[in-house]
Amino acid sequence: MSIPLYVEERWIGYASSGCWSPLLTKYIALAHVPARYALPGTLLTMEVTVEHQRRQAAARVTTLPFFDPERKRH
Repeated sequence: MSIPLYVEERWIGYASSGCWSPLLTKYIALAHVPARYALPGTLLTMEVTVEHQRRQAAARVTTLPFFDPERKRH
């Protein structure tokens, strides 16, 4: 799976995997982008397919892990 990522309608990279997170109640994905676009908070556009129609959705770069509960930090 290779999902195109854009900045201002210019292709800059791709998401290699993604899924819906019921815990975070949002879609999450791992992506490959140039370093200048990899800063947390950077806004991107991600291509998505809904009912066989290609659309674009807003995406935001974040740090890993996506979920870091206090109880697991010890």
